[in-house]
Amino acid sequence: MNFDDDDFDFDDLSEEEKREIENEMQEKENKTKNHPLFKKAKDICSLVMAIVESLPEEGKDMYESTLLESAYILAPKLAGAIGSESWLICMSNAALIRYHGDYLLSSTSGLKYFTNAEKDYVALMRKEMLEFQQLFKEWVIEFNKLEREEYEDEWGLFLRQ
Repeated sequence: MNFDDDDFDFDDLSEEEKREIENEMQEKENKTKNHPLFKKAKDICSLVMAIVESLPEEGKDMYESTLLESAYILAPKLAGAIGSESWLICMSNAALIRYHGDYLLSSTSGLKYFTNAEKDYVALMRKEMLEFQQLFKEWVIEFNKLEREEYEDEWGLFLRQ
């Protein structure tokens, strides 16, 4: 039997097989949507959008694109990692999430001292990012329990001992 993607036809499955696949997909989606880190990432994105809206023009010029980029990338990278159940994909995405999370956290200092951003928003963002950081650490412990995979990182960066 050939398992090429081009040869697969969902319509060839029995109704029971279709329901099983749909249930598995729904479980994965629920697992992602209900994950505390994913929920926090979505909250942070909303908060960053509010902060950007509150910035005066000179602050927007300096921070808008990078703040939004970092906020927008957190949830999709988490969804991809959580849904993959792959240590390698989790590690790859975790590196990007950490980078963008760290940028958002460190940006709170710049926003506080170099812009007229709403101080309460900035303080809340810092608090949310510190909570995100703690949830991130817990998630790393969680995915490090995944089974060893048969393939390695082709770039040699994420090697599992």
